[in-house]
Amino acid sequence: MELLVQPSENVSPFGQTTRMEGSDVGFVYVLTNPAMPGLVKIGFTTDLPEDRAAALSRHPGVPLSFTVEFRALTTRWRALEKLVHRYLADARVNPKREFFRVPVDRAIETVRECVLDIDGIDAWGTGASSRPHLIGDPQRISLALEAGDIFVLLSHSGLSSSHGFGWQPVDVWQAHANGDQLEIIPAAREGETAGFSIGDELGAQDPVPHLDRERKVSNGLLLGRERLTPGDRVLWLSDSGNVVEKCKSVLFEALAYCQVVYRSWTPQLTTDGHPLLLNILTREPSPAMVAASQHAIALPAPRAWAPRPTAQSAPMDPITPERWLPQLRPRAQRKKKSQHRSTRNTRHGA
Repeated sequence: MELLVQPSENVSPFGQTTRMEGSDVGFVYVLTNPAMPGLVKIGFTTDLPEDRAAALSRHPGVPLSFTVEFRALTTRWRALEKLVHRYLADARVNPKREFFRVPVDRAIETVRECVLDIDGIDAWGTGASSRPHLIGDPQRISLALEAGDIFVLLSHSGLSSSHGFGWQPVDVWQAHANGDQLEIIPAAREGETAGFSIGDELGAQDPVPHLDRERKVSNGLLLGRERLTPGDRVLWLSDSGNVVEKCKSVLFEALAYCQVVYRSWTPQLTTDGHPLLLNILTREPSPAMVAASQHAIALPAPRAWAPRPTAQSAPMDPITPERWLPQLRPRAQRKKKSQHRSTRNTRHGA
């Protein structure tokens, strides 16, 4: 499906926007080694943590192998690692090494708390709903949520709509537990994406069920999978401080087809024992949330636009987990692809 309005390289005539820096996904990990009792290693890698542990274990000065105790997926791995190191500075055994004398459970809990700071709503410049963050390859994002956070999916009617012009809310989502994660991942084409709420056949299938090549490390439980079409906007609202007169808001705008994935490591249940899904609401949006939504609906048109799909309007392409998490590919394949991308970027002066 072709875009009816193409993205511009310049500032949008429709209003101010914020293009995010190009980002890839990485991990902050917690490692242990039986030869180093009482110590943990906390660092980041853009490979799988198992690859990093294996590389460290091959060092001639390391008598036993490292074990991966925990990993946190993020698009801001450098900032996350830095914050974790700052929180645990008193336990660092050497300022030039990434080893800390803390129990494993404390190290893991510290990483989890820091994820909420680095990927949480405050990190995105709250209240800037008139300056949407643009999402397009390679601007993949990972959001750390708090229970009760609300997302409003906005679709523009387009230039050729018989229903008039402007924004319309087409869906409302809710996070149900602290630490839940919502990822928005640009796709190459519409057929790579699937949506549960519009009845796509593969809308309930987990695109990345495991976080390692051996399929031993389960990902968070998939509780929502939705599509974004070019021009769609997602308004993130949070009033976790329980102050109903105020809420924090962040606006995202899709420049490409995107896959939305919602996961939980502590799923909450309905009264009949089923996990609460992304599109199940257990609260009413606060008056401040309603006001922020009304403000977003009044904003100018998007930079790019395509009509929203109906169920299975495009056949779902066969997509492997490696498409969404490139680290799952064998390292040799990733290295070759990275070299090709570097050559291409150099050719285009990037």
